[in-house]
Amino acid sequence: MIVLGGTFVLDLAVAVQAFGRRPSVFSKIRDEPEPPYEIGVCGLAPTPTSLGFTMSDLKPVDWITGADTVVVPGLEAPWAPQDPAVLAAVARAAADGARLVSLCAGAFVLGQAGVLDGRRVTTHWALADEFRAAFPRADLVEHALYVDDGQILSSGGMLASADLCLYVLGQDHGQSYANDVSRVLVSPPHRTGGQAQYVKSGPRPSGPLSPVLDWLDEHLAEPLSLGHVAAQAHMSQRTLVRRFREETGDSLSVWIARRRVERARALLEDSRLTVTQIAHTAGFGSTESMRRHFLTYAGTTPRAYRDTFRGGMPATSAR
Repeated sequence: MIVLGGTFVLDLAVAVQAFGRRPSVFSKIRDEPEPPYEIGVCGLAPTPTSLGFTMSDLKPVDWITGADTVVVPGLEAPWAPQDPAVLAAVARAAADGARLVSLCAGAFVLGQAGVLDGRRVTTHWALADEFRAAFPRADLVEHALYVDDGQILSSGGMLASADLCLYVLGQDHGQSYANDVSRVLVSPPHRTGGQAQYVKSGPRPSGPLSPVLDWLDEHLAEPLSLGHVAAQAHMSQRTLVRRFREETGDSLSVWIARRRVERARALLEDSRLTVTQIAHTAGFGSTESMRRHFLTYAGTTPRAYRDTFRGGMPATSAR
């Protein structure tokens, strides 16, 4: 495992816990006290972490030479140039056939090491644009929790690191073993859906079409044909289509569908409306239409989304 400046402590901790020494409670599940791997945490000491404290008890970077697996946790500023010695060590490990595992933004380090060309890879959804710009020859699978591309494995946001680590354990030691580690972590061995259900749009950039976009937001529950919107914008349909894509990057129909899904997500999280009521309030017209669009843009179903993000009563509560 490689620790770099600004390494996310949670990523590192998840990997050390998954692959390192077993906690004493594991003996209640399996009589296997020995860790399944010999692990070493490497870096250019002293190294500041994302939480401000410094790690100094690190093995030298070249310790990864000959390693079967190299794990690169995420870091605070993944676009920053990394030390050439670190990148050279990662590249050598790849050339020697080591399995490379990036957690969260660790994919940027693999990209800088030049090992991602033509590879399927994922990273945190909020870094997708920066990743594509930096490594256009990599095949970014933006909304996956994790991706297995053979020698290269990668995960999305920080807690998706646990998903990938459990997957690796299952590949190396069998699913039953990975399931038992997940029981200790009190984490599902496999989560349904992907990162799309966690994506949240930022503030909308302002532009010439801002008044039209505001109007669309106010009328999402209504039928919105191209002709209707063009008349509201005082443009021909052809001009609206061209300007809409230039300003938003989407077609009108896709933009409306995305906004309706966002509206439905907010209502699923915060309201007591039924799924059917939300479908009509958000402008889908039917629960089946909302379900189809949810699967397309959120990677899950409306009911599953509500179960995940609505929350429930605390376990100690009583009526």
